[in-house]
Amino acid sequence: MSKAFKPEKSEPQGDDLSSLHTTFHDQRVVEHLNSIVPAGYAAASKYWETALGCELLTPRMRELILLALHATITSNNSDVITRHVDRALASGASEQDIMDVLLSIVGVSNHALYAAVPVLLSELQERGEESQIPEAGPQSQALKESFIKARGFWNEQRDTLARCMPKYVSALNTLSTEPWKSGSLNAKERELVYIAIDSSVTHMYGPGLRLHIRRALDADASVGEILEVFQLVAATGMEGFICGAHRLWEVAERDEHKSQIKS
Repeated sequence: MSKAFKPEKSEPQGDDLSSLHTTFHDQRVVEHLNSIVPAGYAAASKYWETALGCELLTPRMRELILLALHATITSNNSDVITRHVDRALASGASEQDIMDVLLSIVGVSNHALYAAVPVLLSELQERGEESQIPEAGPQSQALKESFIKARGFWNEQRDTLARCMPKYVSALNTLSTEPWKSGSLNAKERELVYIAIDSSVTHMYGPGLRLHIRRALDADASVGEILEVFQLVAATGMEGFICGAHRLWEVAERDEHKSQIKS
């Protein structure tokens, strides 16, 4: 009985992680692409290298931002998470840096509650059941003060959540302030991560983006650094090309293997 086909894996050659070929686990994928769409691969490669060829962001920061973009729940691509964990480590990021990013991006799902809870309150008001809407009290005020002390800001949406869901907001506060208390990223780096996830095509959360741009500038981020973050955000559009190219090559290799067995 013949063994099932399993593609060989090899480490990408070269140290320049801004090159498109380094995203492929086997360089025969690149050879296959060049055999079927040489001009297309050249254009994709140029685009990728331009978007990732950051002059102001360090390779470490570039990879941490790409990790954040793919690990956040609005994307959550497990294969690409693995790629950018590996690449971040190779670029000098520590395990603490990576965990700082992964903890920092959990709260993005909280943005859904900013829209959902007010809808519930509006429906209760229309039904004349305002008595079921919790009033603000000492607990919600304490939650607000502790968050401001750690993060330096608060918004009215959080007021509503703290009033209606104090236990949840207490746990959320503990989680979202932990990186600021003991994380390895500095304030500017973490704000750049927030800018990335709030400007991503799968999230595009305007209020958060404006807030974190302001705070990044306050933390001495340059306009150029923020624009490079935007380039990395836009480069996520290449993932369909990369994943599809991998699969095309696997199918071609499988078919060739079957043909060899038959012959």
